[in-house]
Amino acid sequence: MLLAAAFGGAVLAQREYGAAAASAERSGDEPVEDRISRSGVAYSPDAAAYPDQRIIEGLLDNYFDSINHKNYELWRSTVPPSKWKELPKGQWHEAYDSTRDYDIRVDRIDPAKDRSALVMMSFKSEQDLEDAPPEVKSRCVQWNVVYPVVLSGNGSAQLDISKLPNSSIAAPC
Repeated sequence: MLLAAAFGGAVLAQREYGAAAASAERSGDEPVEDRISRSGVAYSPDAAAYPDQRIIEGLLDNYFDSINHKNYELWRSTVPPSKWKELPKGQWHEAYDSTRDYDIRVDRIDPAKDRSALVMMSFKSEQDLEDAPPEVKSRCVQWNVVYPVVLSGNGSAQLDISKLPNSSIAAPC
């Protein structure tokens, strides 16, 4: 239910921003462009305006860099200890050894309880067929996800991807 509401909000936001951009083009104003992070993660104007966006940006850059550069220790810094136990180093490398994530876009960031946030985003992953997710056996997978982010008082953040089961939609590219 939460996932449907989140994606409904993301679709509504895309419609609204699309209409605003079209209106700006008709009026002669320059449309607002996405903000692009150091790792190439694109943030919609709405997502870029979120108060803790810079913290979330650093987290997502590290998360996707860890996967793309096969850096388990960096990945560990982006998720809670429960995920380390679920996916120890050997299993993590086996699961992600051929994975490359790209076309990463954050459409919306919504506040949640206890200084956390819900990040609605999409990305593509390419991987060998044996490394593809069981629900989508494809070399290229288009992901639409809602990632919960927990922000701590010291300015750090973690992707608490264990909090929302079934928080992704995957389809072949």
